[in-house]
Amino acid sequence: MPRAPAQARGRWRVDAILDAAAAIIRESGLEGLTVHGVARRAGTSIGSMYHFFPDLDAVIVALVDRHVRGFEPLMSALAERDPREWSRMSAAATAEAIIAPFFSYLSRHPDLLPLYASPVSASRFGKRAQDMKRAGIDLIERILRARGPAASPDVRRARAAVVTGTVEGAVGLLARTKLSHAHVAQELERAVGAYLRAMEHPSHQS
Repeated sequence: MPRAPAQARGRWRVDAILDAAAAIIRESGLEGLTVHGVARRAGTSIGSMYHFFPDLDAVIVALVDRHVRGFEPLMSALAERDPREWSRMSAAATAEAIIAPFFSYLSRHPDLLPLYASPVSASRFGKRAQDMKRAGIDLIERILRARGPAASPDVRRARAAVVTGTVEGAVGLLARTKLSHAHVAQELERAVGAYLRAMEHPSHQS
């Protein structure tokens, strides 16, 4: 793990190193990441680089953690919306409200998908990813409850897991292919919107 910087100057250097690493991953992929390249891009010395990050794996771990923290305010914003607002929205608008913020984040941080697909970061994503997935299921379950379907708690939980798994699968698809973010997001919103409409039909509210 990287050493925690004790001063503001140290924090600035860590951010500069991570920004440089993210830029290299965006341009050249993980295979283009080297200690000397990151240090040169960050405008810092090799010694300073090693002071905070003992190796490239530590840089990758720190980038993963930074992205996990980046998702937290998106989750919080959805969780803090008034349940009455969710109940008034159409299925299509609900799907867009859930999906659009996360795909917007992916578009703004193109280093995330290569990290997501990297074996090095897989173990680090591990528990954090599982925690986020559980939080996502909890969030979708609250949204479904707010929209008023008469489904049982067990059925609602299963449906929330299906929605969360569908989004997760789309992110994995983007990580493995060169498909357009916008096109995948659009199709994902259509799929989730159609699923919401189907589950909220009176014949499926049980």
